[in-house]
Amino acid sequence: MEGGVNDPAPVPEPSPTHGSYHWVFERAMSAALIPLTIAPFAAGTLNPVMDAILCASILLHSHIGFQSVIIDYVPDKRLPKTRAMFWWALRAATVVVAVGFFEFETNDVGLTEAIKRIWTAKRKEMGAVEPVLQGVAQK
Repeated sequence: MEGGVNDPAPVPEPSPTHGSYHWVFERAMSAALIPLTIAPFAAGTLNPVMDAILCASILLHSHIGFQSVIIDYVPDKRLPKTRAMFWWALRAATVVVAVGFFEFETNDVGLTEAIKRIWTAKRKEMGAVEPVLQGVAQK
């Protein structure tokens, strides 16, 4: 802790761009996800490069979002060890999800193809869902 009880809080030098680059990048990433999500289905092509860009964008967007949650809700001065634990948990989760996306893209059908298959799945192909729904409707 710096200073004493009666010392004023240090005021940082004002800067018109402090934090604005991060904010603009967050908004640009969010805006970029809209066409990246729609493009593979609207164009009718399922390109592996587009799939990789979509996966990377989703991963980066999620990491930045959870990073903002940690910054906003886990105070560094009161809970430094807890905040450090959350930072490492976020990093670990990001790596695990990145490896999962990579495995899904290289060894399976890919993200957009999986979404397409789920979206166009017929009711009969869902198996045990239909009897459960019928049992609920009869009650």
